Amino acid sequence: MNKKVPHKFQEKMELTYEQYFQTDQSMVELAKAFEHALGKDRTFEIIRKWAEKSRVELAKNQTSKKPIKNFEDFKLFFKELYGSPLWAHALTLTYPEETPKKLSCHITECLGAKTFKEVNATDLGYILFCRTDFAMARAYHPKLRLKRTKTLMQGDSYCNHTYYWKE
Repeated sequence: MNKKVPHKFQEKMELTYEQYFQTDQSMVELAKAFEHALGKDRTFEIIRKWAEKSRVELAKNQTSKKPIKNFEDFKLFFKELYGSPLWAHALTLTYPEETPKKLSCHITECLGAKTFKEVNATDLGYILFCRTDFAMARAYHPKLRLKRTKTLMQGDSYCNHTYYWKE
C-alpha cells in the first residue's frame, strides 16, 4: 500500500485550546520595545491600523464563497462560526436577545482575554482583537453594525456584542 504521508508541516500536534491561544510573550515584548522607542500612542496607532487591515481581510475571506446579503445571512454565519470547535472551546457565549433586527451576544469567558491578562497586556489585546470587531462587522456587510460597551479584555465581567442591520 502506498499511503501518502503528509508533509511535516501538515502533521497534527497535541495542544489544548488554552495552549493554542497562549499569547506569544515575544510579541508583547516587541510591542513594548516599539512603545519605548516610539511612545505608546504611536506604537498603538501602528498596531491598530495593521490589526484592522488584517482582520478586515480575514472577514472578507471568510465570506468570499458565501457573501452575506442580509441580516439573516449574518446571524447564520455568526452562529456557525462561533459554534465551530475552535471558537466553542475558546469562548463561552450566550444569545440573550435575537430578533429580526438585532443579535445580542454575551461572552463570559474568552481565552484571548485570559492569555493577555496573564502577560499584563490587555491594552495590546484589546487593540489586536476586540477593537477590530467593529471594522470586521462592516467588512462582513456595509449595513452591518456592532454596538459594544463592555469587554472582558478591559476588565468587565462579560463582553456585550449587539449586532444590527443599518437600514
